[in-house]
Parts: sequence; structure tokens; C-alpha cells
Amino acid sequence: RLQKKLGIEVDKDDVCLQLMKYGNNKPDQRLLRLWADNSGAVMDWLMDMAEAEGIETEGNVMNLNHSMLLKVLQDRAVGLGVDIRYQTRGVQLIRKGNGRVTGIIARDREDHHIQFNARKAVILCTGDYASNLDMMRKYCPIALDVARDRNVYMRNPFFTMEAPEPLNVGDGHLMAMWIGAVMEEGPHAPVAHPFPRLDLPHHSSPFGTSVHLRVNIEGERYENEDVPGQSIANSLRRQPGKQVWLVCDSMWPEQLPTFGPGLGRVTTVDDMLRTRVEEVALKADTIEDLGRQMGVPVENFKATVARYNELAAQGKDTDFGKRPDRLFPIDKPPFYAGIIEQSILVVLGGLNVNPRLQPLDADWKVIPGLYLAGNTVGNRFAVDYPTMCPGLTHGMAYVTGRLAAWNAAAEKG
Repeated sequence: RLQKKLGIEVDKDDVCLQLMKYGNNKPDQRLLRLWADNSGAVMDWLMDMAEAEGIETEGNVMNLNHSMLLKVLQDRAVGLGVDIRYQTRGVQLIRKGNGRVTGIIARDREDHHIQFNARKAVILCTGDYASNLDMMRKYCPIALDVARDRNVYMRNPFFTMEAPEPLNVGDGHLMAMWIGAVMEEGPHAPVAHPFPRLDLPHHSSPFGTSVHLRVNIEGERYENEDVPGQSIANSLRRQPGKQVWLVCDSMWPEQLPTFGPGLGRVTTVDDMLRTRVEEVALKADTIEDLGRQMGVPVENFKATVARYNELAAQGKDTDFGKRPDRLFPIDKPPFYAGIIEQSILVVLGGLNVNPRLQPLDADWKVIPGLYLAGNTVGNRFAVDYPTMCPGLTHGMAYVTGRLAAWNAAAEKG
């Protein structure tokens, strides 16, 4: 309804086809269609609940972040009588032979085991497995080193709260496989985006996914910068030290809103962002001085910037083919630079399911009494996370969560 109000039309047929193309036809198109056909109604449902709590959606900016929405959903659930047990970790599903899943055994914070019996069904919505290095090694080896060293949720100084035990360790995947479910074929797609170098607060990029000039630690340009966020991360992994520098000049406030569309696009430059740039980025009045601060070979860096400016002046990137309207010269001091690296959020690998979100065994038969949601659902993505639809995994999580609940509630108790 917000899109309709704003006059935005989305061709969901084309979106599904583009997602299939992005994944080399490996995803289950029925699952993508399930999301496309139901996401609007689910978002309306979420907005209705949020707006009932005084959280409005205005214009093209949705003032509804994840934390606020989770609080709304939690309060709504508790108000309906839901018993939420935090720090109570599921350890084993209950299934006899080839029968139904009838419950789950969990361990509470005092290390006591509790059995929860399900009158109708169990829903697994336990996240991903990016913090389980053994599972990463088997199913997503390309991101193993990133998961070990730069896991956003577990090893990121931006987050000040620590979990009582590791998060995203694949508990749901493992419990389901122990009773016969099957993991989708790998390798799985990581959500491993470029992020600022947060442990170096005065060397980091405040807008790591912009399409400004990027150079490696040798001071050399290495790609067309006008690519989606996930593609930025893929290419920087192949650079020395697996980190790169983003470089721009004082014209960045006028240039930044012209980049996109895409994940993380900045449409408005406000005082907060300007202050952030001054706080975290390196700054110099000459390219030579900036190169020295960056620690890159200065002559290489000066030659790279000179070549980039030459391409911008001629309006044609004959080195990498960047769009002329995003090829801005770097010639107006002061000049800025910041490090970006690849960090991982989650891995989009899950279990084989049918369109009712029931897991399937090795013979492609339904495991009764069990439903999956979120990142336990397999065959949604392949190769990489497609950043053409911002919020795609969250949208799928909301949709699969609600539909799994509907299907479970329809079971005969």
C-alpha cells in the first residue's frame, strides 16, 4: 500500500526472473514466487502493527528499523499470550522413526534440559551458521576466513553488547539434519559485504559501497567501481591484503546522491554524515600527502589518480568501462580516503523444502510436523546474495515466517 500511495510499480515477474538469472537458475523458483506473491501483504501487516504503536511510514523513507519492528512484534506476541524463553537453546528435535516431529528438547541458561511438546508442529527459524566454522568449511569455504576474522555479529567493535554464547551456529540446520532433513547443495551464498574498517576509526570509509575511486594497497585501481555491494566485496578479496581504499575529493556531498540505485544508497547528505566523514576518513590537501597517510606507494597512487582524472576529463573510461556520469575527477582538495574490507553477516544456505516450507528427506519426502522459516529455508539463493532488492533476506524471513506459521496452525492438533 505504501508503494501504491507513492505511485511505485514493481514487476514481480521480472524480479523473480532476474533473481533466477543472478543465481544461474539454481534457486527454487517456486520459493521466489512465494515471496513475491506474499511480500506486499506481509509488509502491510507489519506496517499496520507498527503504526498502531505510533510508528509511521512516510514518503519514500520507512521510519521502521529492525530493532523497532522486533520490539513491536515481541510486545504483540506477549500480549497474545506467547511464552518467549530467551537464552533457551534448542538442542534436539523429537521424532520417532519416520513419524512426525512432536516437540523439541532445549537447554536453559542454568544448563537444565526442558522438553517442549508440540500440539501441532514445530517451526525452525534459527538463523544461519556463519559462526560455525566447521559448517562454513564444508558448505561455504569461500567465506571461511571472513567468518573467522570479520563476523559482523560476533567480532565487530561497532556492537558493544556481547551475546552469552556464540550466535548463528546452525543449530536449526543441524537438528533438522539429525532427523533426516537434507542440506541444499553447496557452495552456499554468503552475505559478505564491504564494510568500513571499524577497528581503525581514523582510517575507515564512511560510505564503503559508493562508486568513488577504489585502489588496492599498492595504490592501483583494479576495477569498474560501479558495481553492487556484494560484487565490491568479491573483487576486494582478490586484492593484496584483502582490503582497499576508497578515495574522493571535497565534491563528495554533491556526488554521493547520484550513485545507485542499490543496497546502501545515500540519497541525502546531512550534517551527521558530513561530521562522520570528517571524524573517520583520512584527509589531506594534496594527493601526495594522502598517499603517505594511506601507506600506499605514493608514486603509484599519484599516477593512478592522474589517470583517473584523465579518463574523467575525456568522459570515457577506456580502462574499466565505468559509466561517464559516475566518473568524477579527484582534483578539488581536501582529499579523503578510507579503508574498506569484507565482513560477513550471514550465509544463505538452508535445507531442502517444499512450497509449504516443510523440510524434505533424502527421498524428497516431507518430514511431518516440522516447518522452516528464514535462513533455515534452502534453495532461495545461489552463487551470491543479489543486492538488487534491498532488504531481500529480511523480506523473505518475514514472509516465510508468517506462511510457516499459517501452515503449522492449519495442522490437525
